[in-house]
Amino acid sequence: MSSIRAGADRCVACGLCLPHCPTYRDSLNENESPRGRVALLRAGAEGRLPLNDRLADHIDGCLGCRACEAVCPSTVPYGALLKNGRALLAEARPPTPGDRLRRLLIRTSRWPRAFGFAYRLARRLAQLPTGAGAGPLMALRHAPTRARAPIPRGDTEGPFDVGLFLGCTADLDAPALNAAARILKATGLRVQVAARQECCGALASHAGHADLAATAQDRNRRAFAGGPPALVSLNSACVSELADYDRDRDQGFPAVFDIHRFLVEKAPLDRLALRPLARTIAIHEPCTLRNSLHGAGFVWELLAHIPGVRLIAASGNAVCCGAAGDFFLRRPRLAVVLGDDAVRAVAACRPDILVSSNIGCALHLAAALGRQGLALPVVHPLLVLAGQLPPSDDAC
Repeated sequence: MSSIRAGADRCVACGLCLPHCPTYRDSLNENESPRGRVALLRAGAEGRLPLNDRLADHIDGCLGCRACEAVCPSTVPYGALLKNGRALLAEARPPTPGDRLRRLLIRTSRWPRAFGFAYRLARRLAQLPTGAGAGPLMALRHAPTRARAPIPRGDTEGPFDVGLFLGCTADLDAPALNAAARILKATGLRVQVAARQECCGALASHAGHADLAATAQDRNRRAFAGGPPALVSLNSACVSELADYDRDRDQGFPAVFDIHRFLVEKAPLDRLALRPLARTIAIHEPCTLRNSLHGAGFVWELLAHIPGVRLIAASGNAVCCGAAGDFFLRRPRLAVVLGDDAVRAVAACRPDILVSSNIGCALHLAAALGRQGLALPVVHPLLVLAGQLPPSDDAC
């Protein structure tokens, strides 16, 4: 609670965050704004407000996009406040049926195949005209199918130069992971895919389940301890969470990189004989990449190595697309509104391809495109890059 009070005390309630908050813009309710939530969390931590469902509803309604944090002149650590506040509420309140369901879904993230099965089941339920299809899963209506593919293999012998983090969505994002392994190997780097790695813990941490997040962190520490000096992830949300691990406990844990940054800063990209691509690519910048990692520019730098390509910003990048982890389960109506607004803005730019470095954003945007009847492929940036490599027999 002291960490909540210390962070909240930095807020001077200036209101500069309000225009950047999607939930405040949607509701014009001060309780749904960053400074409103900061005040609520401070009052709850100090015992001036009960830690009940009414308070939790306002805190759970936050996307966690941290656009407010990026513009705050007082540098309020809003992301840490939100995480600590949700943990406090989870400890203080008896779990609701919805809380139990979300915890169960988060527990499945330990096993990528189970997580992939949960996605496919939820997608089918979302197609129903009544019930789940019109309720919590409405944001998944028109969500794309995800064909299964083998999880990438690393090199068999070390020493290794870089580790590849798979994450809980590996079953859904195997093609992009294979593309990452192929690109890293094409630059001459030796890639390790550590056994026994699992979810980074972001879903649990952001939902207030500190015990599940701690368990995931401990398992990943053991999986990567003593491994290569660098660990890369394709998913910006995973990078943000891995980078927040307690460094006092992480002796031997590798330095964590967003893979786009690692390739630009650390890899010999001149070894990639990329073929030209005469296409216009719209770049979606996930909130974690923009506001947490401050690394959206590396995606641009990487794709600019492709001869002939035209890169444009996806219109509306400054506003969260509405994916935001499990936000579509907590606030499905607003998740759909934000997603539909995002793809309409992008489609007006008439790109050939839309790229996003966050699997949750990519699936959410693809579902929104389906709802709008718009035909535009949504892929990971590394799939575009790998597609311009010379043909190879290496399946990674």
